[in-house]
Amino acid sequence: MTFKVLLIDDEPWALEGLQLWIPWEQLGFEICGVCENGAEGLKRMEEWKPDLVMVDIHMPVMDGLEMIEEWRRRGNGSTKFIIITGYSDFEYARKALKFRVSRYLLKPLDEDQAVLEIRAVVQELIKEQEQLHIGQVVQREHEILSIKETLMGKELSIEAHQVIESLSPSAEVWNVCLVQGPQENAARWIRLSAEFLNQGDPVYMIRLRNNLVSIVFGDAAHESSAPIRKQLEAMARRLASFRAFMAAGSAVSSLTRIRQSQITAEEALLHAFYEEDNSMILDYDKLKDQHFSKHYNQLEILERILAAFQLIDHAAYQSVVEYMQQTFLQTRVHPDEAQKFVIYLLHEIRAYMGKQMAQNSGIPIQLFEIPNLDEALLSFDVLMDMLYSCGRVCFELLLKENPAEAQGIVQDINDYIHVHFREGLSIKMLAEHFFLHPAYLGQLLIRKNGIGFNEMLHNLRIEEACRLLQMNQYKNSEISEKIGYSSYPLFLKQFEKRMNMSPNDYKKSI
Repeated sequence: MTFKVLLIDDEPWALEGLQLWIPWEQLGFEICGVCENGAEGLKRMEEWKPDLVMVDIHMPVMDGLEMIEEWRRRGNGSTKFIIITGYSDFEYARKALKFRVSRYLLKPLDEDQAVLEIRAVVQELIKEQEQLHIGQVVQREHEILSIKETLMGKELSIEAHQVIESLSPSAEVWNVCLVQGPQENAARWIRLSAEFLNQGDPVYMIRLRNNLVSIVFGDAAHESSAPIRKQLEAMARRLASFRAFMAAGSAVSSLTRIRQSQITAEEALLHAFYEEDNSMILDYDKLKDQHFSKHYNQLEILERILAAFQLIDHAAYQSVVEYMQQTFLQTRVHPDEAQKFVIYLLHEIRAYMGKQMAQNSGIPIQLFEIPNLDEALLSFDVLMDMLYSCGRVCFELLLKENPAEAQGIVQDINDYIHVHFREGLSIKMLAEHFFLHPAYLGQLLIRKNGIGFNEMLHNLRIEEACRLLQMNQYKNSEISEKIGYSSYPLFLKQFEKRMNMSPNDYKKSI
């Protein structure tokens, strides 16, 4: 910790001696300036705000005691003074004590004594700094608590109301910016958020829940000259990687009305549910005319979902989820309603699957976890992904547990392969088309056909190659391309493996 000292004496040699003889840097000081009389000293103290002033008493224009008296009259009570003089008269000392002068040194200056006195001043300054810091921390806590109670609409005590009233004039307008992020790494994104805020500004970060923070800030009335707003925009870009959303309310002219900003920020934050880009701040003033709907056909969606499960029709399930997704986006179903309904659907699906699995195996199971609405940050995209993933898992299991249905879908797959074997078909493409896991689809084909997908594909292609070779209309390389091979050597290898001869030998044999 470094303090500032100002040296004042009308004798140049005395000023030079003060600078050279005393080890200021070792004592924890830097010399912020020197001057020659009390009048100039007042100006320099206003400009430099020194922690300690060493000043001669007897000086022209304004002596040291007059200067100290005027400085104290202006309300500056924390500055330390050490007076240096050749006058040892008691009246001077008594007057100096009246103006709260820290120390009194006589000329000629004893360097050792001066160092001792300055060290004592340093200890006083350090102690006062610590007390000031503690007081500031306590005061800050009182301010945060008072603002939090105001945000929550609580009735304020007289002391809390006075705190809010005293803070309000420190900014032209006040506002709230809500930050909502994932609960699992809340400590990280909250700490990162604080780093973007200049502590010298009228700004308060208040944790409302584990995944929700309210930033109350005072700013300039015009957005173009609002530095804190720019800090918040930079914060939004940085927090995008955390899947955190930010929303600003409508500005108010007084901190006593900050509850209104909180309410409007909460309304703006609802729009994050449908928002894909979370690197921007959602602004209530730009969104206030966009309204949510609570009307959608719940019964139709539920019936279609359950019917798809009863028929083990994954395509029908996909269709109804897509319909639901489009409907919710077009009508902007209220986020609370959408979240509750999707969670309800997941519970219904799990209950249905639990009964089916218990009937087939006698053991009830839980296929997937259903999130808690109070704890999870659930966006529309996240909820839709849950429904799609849930469908894939459940229908795979239903097909495994229902051999007759599995036999039916294998026939569909076989028919599809017979039609498309000439194309660049793969097990992954086939799995995506039939909404099955590739590993399960491969096992299903082996179990029902006796051979795997690749073997079946090559067999069909070589059979077709034989047919084309018999026509004797195409070159061997043309036939290779027509039946779906990306390279002629691969075609040749597969042909010889199955026919025990080359394509040319085959043509000679027919």
